[in-house]
Amino acid sequence: YTVFPYTTLLRSKQWYQRRVRATLRIYYTPSTKMLLLTTLLACLVATAQATETVRMSFGQRGLDFAEDIAVYMTDIIRDIILNELDIPSMAVSGATLSNLEINQMDIPRPQLTIVPNTGINMKSDGVAVQLTGNWQYGWFGGSLSLSASVVVDTTAGVKADMSNKRFVTEYRGCSVDFYSFSLDFHDFLVNAVVNQNDVKNELRVVVCDEIQAALDNTVNGAVNSVPQTLEIPDLPAILFSPDRNPTFKSSYIDLPSRVSAVSESAFPFTADGISDEMDTSYMGCFILSDYTINTATYVALPKNGINIKLPNDDFATNSALLNSAYFKDTLPQLYNAYPNTAITYRIWNLDYPKVEFDKDLLMVEVPLRISIKVGGTVILSVKMELKTKGSVSIAGAHLSGAVDSITHTTTVATTLIGAVSDSKANSVMDSVLKKTIIPDLNAELKAGITLPIDEWVDLKKSLVQTHDDFLKVCADFSLTEYALKTIREIVEKEVAAFQF
Repeated sequence: YTVFPYTTLLRSKQWYQRRVRATLRIYYTPSTKMLLLTTLLACLVATAQATETVRMSFGQRGLDFAEDIAVYMTDIIRDIILNELDIPSMAVSGATLSNLEINQMDIPRPQLTIVPNTGINMKSDGVAVQLTGNWQYGWFGGSLSLSASVVVDTTAGVKADMSNKRFVTEYRGCSVDFYSFSLDFHDFLVNAVVNQNDVKNELRVVVCDEIQAALDNTVNGAVNSVPQTLEIPDLPAILFSPDRNPTFKSSYIDLPSRVSAVSESAFPFTADGISDEMDTSYMGCFILSDYTINTATYVALPKNGINIKLPNDDFATNSALLNSAYFKDTLPQLYNAYPNTAITYRIWNLDYPKVEFDKDLLMVEVPLRISIKVGGTVILSVKMELKTKGSVSIAGAHLSGAVDSITHTTTVATTLIGAVSDSKANSVMDSVLKKTIIPDLNAELKAGITLPIDEWVDLKKSLVQTHDDFLKVCADFSLTEYALKTIREIVEKEVAAFQF
């Protein structure tokens, strides 16, 4: 919904209606400082066409970052397990073990790695646990204590659930090995009779069953809690859907998605798809098709979606542009026909703004019509095509920019003031632009906007490139304290709600 350098193209429809516009084409060389803007777009994935339009990729360094988050959550997970985990009774070697409770647990930093064509492997090496419980052997019974150090090795996949339009996790394997194991029934006979390997095997089943349940319910419950339709004020509604199953390569993971604004009618254009590979020197990459932006402009700014009348509350009523005397020298036909007469303007778009990414540049076209009126009668109307060079910069999460130069061509559509050549109309419009669009845009762009991801993500090393039909952004990043706090709250809510 943001087009460079017009950073608020769709953020407010009224913003556009305050400004003179014409067909514009913007050329720019992307800067790495544009990363935050496209990261924001990454949060707005949606669907309408059965072709990939957004791709998010993560390499091993991105998984290393996920390990950091997991460590941050360890105390929550441990506390909930200690308080909530219900280990079922088990029958081994003729004895029944019951009321098993974990009293202490130490969870080491997990190790996350990619399993090609399968998913992600998580290995927790050296989980230390202490349990207490009761045993029953025939008519006899008593208490027991158990301590162990184990290696838990789990593989989880991610698949595209096209029916529910979600990515979901899948259990794809689990193993539990013991570094050490000590089980004491506090009874010489039972210690001798019960085969401790049987207890180990039962515990393996319990642990892996719990992991599978967590993947199937807790993790997917958190995913399903995210709204599928994203509503943002002054923006089109947005939906989310995967395009196909994720790709697990040896060094990175691709999550292909479909993205579009919600539209009641079919879009008059199609997605070209994405063809690219992740740059694994970064933690993650995000690829955005120009199709995605065009769906937003198509919905937010259809024909006549821009409809500006001057003067208005945002345009000075004493502006020289509002009197025919302004054109005495530049367009004498107008002045001679209506000397010292008040004039008004109307500006409207003839179609939606079109965005196209290409190698090292971004092009934006917005066809508009401009009419000049006297007493409600249109005395001159023109069509224009502008070529605008712009620049954008970011400091932190604050986005700002400037219009560097504008060239344009003008075609006369209708005239009641005699013959007006296209070149003369072009010269007149140049004067109008310098009085209106350029200074106004520069003021708006210089003030800029602070992107809402500022409280969520700190971006570090970054790369921004435009290619044929898509924008590629790669970065190293970290989460803010606010983001970590929010994640903790989600984990606490979802895990606590899960019935072990």
